[in-house]
Formats: sequence, C-alpha cells, structure tokens
Amino acid sequence: MGYVRYKLPDKTHKILKNVGQRLDMKESEISRLALMEYLKSLGVLHEKRRLIRR
Repeated sequence: MGYVRYKLPDKTHKILKNVGQRLDMKESEISRLALMEYLKSLGVLHEKRRLIRR
C-alpha cells in the first residue's frame, strides 16, 4: 500500500469536508474513491481495480 499527499485549495477542502460529514465518511476515503473513479474514467483501471500494464 502506498500513501499520497496532496494540497487542496481551502474552498475544495471545505466541500470535501462537508461531503464527508453528510456521508459519514473520512475525507481520506472520499479522496481515495474519487481518485479511483478518475483513474477508471481515464481507462487506467480495470473493474477489479487492477492497473492495466501497457
């Protein structure tokens, strides 16, 4: 497992925090899910969340 650090603008962080509170989820979990969905949309991930080797 790896760790990712990132910096969000204050406005984006507030949105993330609000979504987390409404869904009763941690900010890190929402960020992880968003990253996974983004990678899927780029075609980098299979449905089983394994990286496609090119």
